[in-house]
Amino acid sequence: MIIIKLKGGLGNQLFQYATAKALALRHNTMLRIDHSNFETYKLHDYGLYHFNITDQLYKKEPKWLAKIEKKLKLKTFYNEDDHGFRYNNELKHQKAYKLFLDGYFQCEDYFLEYRQEILEALKITSPLKPITKQTLETINSCSSVALHVRRGDYLLHDVHNTDKAAYYDKAMSYIESKVENPIYFMFSDDIDWVKENFSSKHQMVFIDFNDASTNYEDIKLMSNCKHNIIANSSFSWWSAWLNTNPEKIITAPKHWFNGDMYDFTDLVPKSWIKF
Repeated sequence: MIIIKLKGGLGNQLFQYATAKALALRHNTMLRIDHSNFETYKLHDYGLYHFNITDQLYKKEPKWLAKIEKKLKLKTFYNEDDHGFRYNNELKHQKAYKLFLDGYFQCEDYFLEYRQEILEALKITSPLKPITKQTLETINSCSSVALHVRRGDYLLHDVHNTDKAAYYDKAMSYIESKVENPIYFMFSDDIDWVKENFSSKHQMVFIDFNDASTNYEDIKLMSNCKHNIIANSSFSWWSAWLNTNPEKIITAPKHWFNGDMYDFTDLVPKSWIKF
């Protein structure tokens, strides 16, 4: 059995789930989802119930059973902090009666082998608002480009404050050299700032009808655009990875964080264009 301990926002939860799901499929074992962190963690909510996920939630075993499992050494704990943030191929070969995973696992190599199964599990099943359905029709009928700007809590942490203006200028120029008549669908947790700071020379549609409680609807819309310009955000990373357009263009920031505190060399897939 694989038990994944979820933490962070929706993008982080998707990385954690996909990694654990792929490992469970590889070893033909059950997956259980531990969402107990969200009982006390107030910054984000558990968000996977919006998807086509059939794996059950983890229920903590009775104390008597826990003692037996401990005595027989039936539990194994894998904490990403002990191995660094780079992709670790050793995880694929981890086996145990109960394997507990704790980490962010932000690399597609953990689950790319099972892409079709992950895509199926991450289909959104929660109802969409009428305006979301209407926007989806528009997205499917034009040369749509999802452009995501992450601000919010990133403004409070210098490590996230990369040179965003230069990145978006280069990314949009690149898209316009490859795509005829692109229409940019603008997503952000600060959409008023985006309206004020992006040039009106571009054709833009501002998505201003979703918030944190309906962020899965933003993922639905962004992943259905023909192309993606993502932010240094796991949330927009997933909107691009879930894009099934075989001719998609995806751009990503070359510098995910400021400084050398974290090594996220493996985070951006090789086929994505980095600026």
